[in-house]
Amino acid sequence: MPSLSPDPGFDYYYKACRKGDPAAKEVTVGQSAPRALADASEITGLPRDNFEVHEITKEEFEGFQSR
Repeated sequence: MPSLSPDPGFDYYYKACRKGDPAAKEVTVGQSAPRALADASEITGLPRDNFEVHEITKEEFEGFQSR
């Protein structure tokens, strides 16, 4: 397992979407897949298993953050 100290210098970004949404419109985004699921559940009041997580680019993440 690689060490995270010092920081390896890469980031991952995720969006949580409703399962079955053909447009895959994000409910929320984050740098952690579990956090994105938890936030989507909290925002909508639906259980976490109603969502799926997709990895997104840094540009998509920053675009969502600027809204």
